[in-house]
Amino acid sequence: MSKELTIYLAGAMSGLTMEEMNIWRSKVNQNLRRVAAMADVKVNVINPVMYFNFDNKRHQTEMEVMKFDLSKVTSSDIVIVNMDKLNTSIGTCIECYESWKKGIPVLAFGSDYLWDNLHPWIQNCITRHDVNYIDTVNYINDLYMH
Repeated sequence: MSKELTIYLAGAMSGLTMEEMNIWRSKVNQNLRRVAAMADVKVNVINPVMYFNFDNKRHQTEMEVMKFDLSKVTSSDIVIVNMDKLNTSIGTCIECYESWKKGIPVLAFGSDYLWDNLHPWIQNCITRHDVNYIDTVNYINDLYMH
């Protein structure tokens, strides 16, 4: 394998069940791995729920979680963000902003309604938005894996 990509999956977690936090991340992960295998690209998909979550509290402070997550974000090649509940997820907004500051592409997915109702500053941190994650995965395949 000649290429390697690290992709961080950003999205709301507060107030969601483990299943709600993970269902879209699992689907994106599976699709990324499928296209990466066909493109002969090694992909490292980072799901932050696997490290820290609300069900299995292993952290002592929120600062610990923030520093860990942001280190994963800023060492990634691409950040995929689910726009559902983005306006109320301060952590995801910060992840988008830190990615933008580092020049890391932020590829968002969600309905046009979600996009149209995002705060303009967050919109400015997003490189591209698609209506669904399949289009985002295909975009990554076409532009970053070939």
